Amino acid sequence: MEREFSGVLRERIVIERQSAGRDALGSAEAQFDPVGEYWAAAEALRGSRESEAESRSAMPRWRFVLRETRAIQPGDRLLWGERVMTISSVVLEYRLIPKTILLAEERR
Repeated sequence: MEREFSGVLRERIVIERQSAGRDALGSAEAQFDPVGEYWAAAEALRGSRESEAESRSAMPRWRFVLRETRAIQPGDRLLWGERVMTISSVVLEYRLIPKTILLAEERR
């Protein structure tokens, strides 16, 4: 990416985090609190191993690049259109332009 990469941030994503609330039995509630909405560049990732990539049970993985933010954590939920994903990795990169790189896997 070049010095300014705002032109490639074309996808609108929403990040949510599971609520810390508990129900009457002490179980975690299935509610999510919003973390934020971001513009991002999305890229599909191929499986690292051929056997993994060809597996019918392999879930699609995505790489999202957005402006620098420290609000997102691994395990957060990413919503992109009709897709629901779990964030597996968050990397803060400071080369040339500060940015955040997310790796996410779709849920079934």
